[in-house]
Amino acid sequence: MISKRTYSALFAQTLLWLSLLILPMLVTACSGLPGSNQALLSEVTPDVGTLDLNNGVNVDGAINLNYTIGKNSTVSALLQGPNGQTTPLRENTARIPGSYSLRLDGSIDTVENGLTQTRLLANGDYRYTIQAKAESGETSEASGHFKVINSPNIAGAPGVEALSASPATISPNFDARDDTSIIGWRTTQPATVTVSIAGPNDFSKILTTIKNQPAHEDRTVFNGLDTKGDPLPDGVYTYTVQAADRWGNVSRSSSTLEVKGGGRPQALIEQASIGPTEIISGNLITVTVRVRNVGKVPIRTQGPDPGYVYNMGDVFSSIEGGKYKDQAGFWRIGVDYQSNSGGGPSRYPFRWGFGHDLQPGEEAEVTGSIRVDRNENKFQFYIGLIQEQIALPQDRIQITDVKVSY
Repeated sequence: MISKRTYSALFAQTLLWLSLLILPMLVTACSGLPGSNQALLSEVTPDVGTLDLNNGVNVDGAINLNYTIGKNSTVSALLQGPNGQTTPLRENTARIPGSYSLRLDGSIDTVENGLTQTRLLANGDYRYTIQAKAESGETSEASGHFKVINSPNIAGAPGVEALSASPATISPNFDARDDTSIIGWRTTQPATVTVSIAGPNDFSKILTTIKNQPAHEDRTVFNGLDTKGDPLPDGVYTYTVQAADRWGNVSRSSSTLEVKGGGRPQALIEQASIGPTEIISGNLITVTVRVRNVGKVPIRTQGPDPGYVYNMGDVFSSIEGGKYKDQAGFWRIGVDYQSNSGGGPSRYPFRWGFGHDLQPGEEAEVTGSIRVDRNENKFQFYIGLIQEQIALPQDRIQITDVKVSY
């Protein structure tokens, strides 16, 4: 039987042995904690080798610049080219203790006029410098080098010049007046060109991408609409033209245009009538329509004005020498009839304007007449509200049978 004294002796010996085993491990662990005596910056690769840019940016054959941070700090990386110019690769980037790698694929980003420009490195010897600054104010830096060979960057990056927007202020309200803007630019070298626009409420949209475009003047149209086709809210929008060559150079240039007074026009026929419903051949029927602007933007209209008299063989686009041919975005009242087999301009051949443009909330009464001089016993007439070349917001309103006697 073992006595309590023996147990006590065994317990004390066990504690002693555990202390001897654990103490060195604790010392080792504590020496690696932040704020310890580890070097602020160490193990910076002195030579990362040679970067071959025969095919431009070399993602697969990129070289790695390695370094180790021993304390919480901010790190900057600078690159000095063969021409002596220094470019920042990293600026005051927060780092905790650990090992890091900076990947170099042959391209560097710079900022010009607030836009990132990507440039392929030229041939030659490069020197990089890693700078670390600890929270305590301690600083450390180390340098290394690499070489670039076979760079095709002889002609330099493609340039983007002569940006323009005409007009510089648009009102996308479908009235065919300053609804769109033509964005123009010029490239100095062959490139793939992408034009985008951004603005309020995180709006962003790519307007066009043109692959392998030669160096020349070009343009695209901005219609002031969002991705759903609705007019954008008023504000200043920034358009950016980007030109990227086959080697990895990317140039960007931007300017602004303004959207003002945009909105989708809306009108509504509130009341309509056609009469009389029984006539003698050669007599007139009269169309009466009350229309209101129920939208938030003005509505433009075109002639002929209310009161104009059509013959059955007339078409709005040919009367009075074609002066009333449809203009995109303008609004009119139209009348058609069931036996009309024509298409295109013969659809709703009889059209009248409102007499004047309608402001939001304003209404107008439109009247017009048609001389029924065709040898048929019965016609079925109906009314429509037309936004020329864009939409037919209301179709086949107030269908009316008109009997004709001789």
